[in-house]
Amino acid sequence: MPDAGNKLDQLERDGFVVVEGALSPDATDHVRGRIEHAREMGWEEGLNEVGNMWFDTLLQREPDTFGPLVGHESIRPLLEGMMGKQCQLRSLRCHINPGAYLQEWHMDFYGYWEEEREAAKYRLTVPPVGVNTTFFMQDNDPGDGHLKFVKEGHLREPPHLHPMDRPGFEAWCEAQEHVVLHPKAGDCVVFQSHIPHQGAKERDDMERSNTVIHYQLTPMYEGVWHVSRPIGYEGTFPFAGS
Repeated sequence: MPDAGNKLDQLERDGFVVVEGALSPDATDHVRGRIEHAREMGWEEGLNEVGNMWFDTLLQREPDTFGPLVGHESIRPLLEGMMGKQCQLRSLRCHINPGAYLQEWHMDFYGYWEEEREAAKYRLTVPPVGVNTTFFMQDNDPGDGHLKFVKEGHLREPPHLHPMDRPGFEAWCEAQEHVVLHPKAGDCVVFQSHIPHQGAKERDDMERSNTVIHYQLTPMYEGVWHVSRPIGYEGTFPFAGS
């Protein structure tokens, strides 16, 4: 990626960046076909009220297809440039929108601002951060579909989060200035996980699917020089529930 520096600057400045042609046409066709296969097999976790069908197990079921998307060479310079060896995979989820689809305004990492405040209370704590990479499987042309961000929404805390007032939060997002993207098949949108965003189909009969991979910053990365071996992740935070 010859312009990695500029794209990293944009990711920090705007909260998102588009990597055009991140997947080749053949790779895009293959991944899209396997997502559709998962639907035919009934592997979805559900279909929610806004029209989003989601699949959480495809990395485990088909590692040869979905494994290469993790830290994919086309976006590695951005992930590595932001998080280095501390970049950790959090989750991989695929989506199909089989009918009408208007996603609710949301943040992937709702707790970002509160965690930043909490981290400031302690001597060694660093605030957690996250990055989303979304690979698009179809052209989301004007009139077909889009991905919308609150402009500079990663730089200021939205109201209505503490306590959560979803109608108020969504109304606030809708009232802000937006940036609207129309990613093509094979494009990857990389964005900071706390920026408010909304996906949509503008044409109900459009075929729309994607693969969303979440990453997080973890200071104690695998392979760090330490006398002991880590025992895992879940259940290893003794003060998290107090």
